[in-house]
Amino acid sequence: MKGAAAGCLLGLSAWLGCAGAVSWLLQTRGGYAFTATIGVSALAGLFAAAAVALLYAAFTNRRERAALLSGIAGVRPSDGPGAVVVGMLEAMGPLLHGPMDGAPCLVYSYEVKETRGSGKQRFIYKHFRGAALTPATIVTASGSYRLLTVPDLEPAEPSNTPSERTAAFERYARATTFIRKDAAAQELTDRWSDDDGAYRGDVAYVDLDAVNLTNCQLEQRHVAPGARVCVFGTFSTAKGGLVPSTGLQAPPRLIVGDVTQVAATLAASARTRLIFGVVATAAAVGLVAAFMNAG
Repeated sequence: MKGAAAGCLLGLSAWLGCAGAVSWLLQTRGGYAFTATIGVSALAGLFAAAAVALLYAAFTNRRERAALLSGIAGVRPSDGPGAVVVGMLEAMGPLLHGPMDGAPCLVYSYEVKETRGSGKQRFIYKHFRGAALTPATIVTASGSYRLLTVPDLEPAEPSNTPSERTAAFERYARATTFIRKDAAAQELTDRWSDDDGAYRGDVAYVDLDAVNLTNCQLEQRHVAPGARVCVFGTFSTAKGGLVPSTGLQAPPRLIVGDVTQVAATLAASARTRLIFGVVATAAAVGLVAAFMNAG
């Protein structure tokens, strides 16, 4: 969520900046009036901003893949953002239990949503959300590092039936003290800044008895003890592990599974984004050229 908000802000800023740059070039180099450049500048700026985002994302994927391969090879992570820690996630504190299946885990997040209406009248209502982390360490080839921040988790297929998830979450909810919706923004701030390796936050936007859980989508992500993980984020030698991201940096994220597959996915993503980035660049240049030729 933090990454999405930062991405929207950066995307809007990039679009306005690129559009302004195109308009300025057309005015100063082509002699066009400002009003005549508004349309082409907006459209070309959109393609240019997309190109910048895609090329930057391709670079980020390549850098993450290099860091991932270094982690596999046993190279110690470097201080700062862009670190990748690869290893087995082991508990240092009491195990948690997934809200929707009761499975033992070290970190989890969940969300309960309900879709109402259809077409243009389709709305999605968020009823409950939460996340938790117990003290844990990542055992790697270069040493053990603490997970001191709550990471974003990848979507996972449920391991039980909808009725079992509903029953499990109802038990969880009735035993939980929720943060009310007017403090939901503060809960996110607390989650993103928490750096002691132990966290739990549960937010309710409605009362449990006011919701029919059988009509809801119950989503849970969790990581079991001993899972093979890749964690992308900010590393601190002084703290001995991964710490919260700051500013507009993307929040840490954790991927469970085969690291070679993760590396292959990053490489494929970098190639795809590079190709589309070049296409978007060509589109922006072509629009400006066509405008000038038509004028």
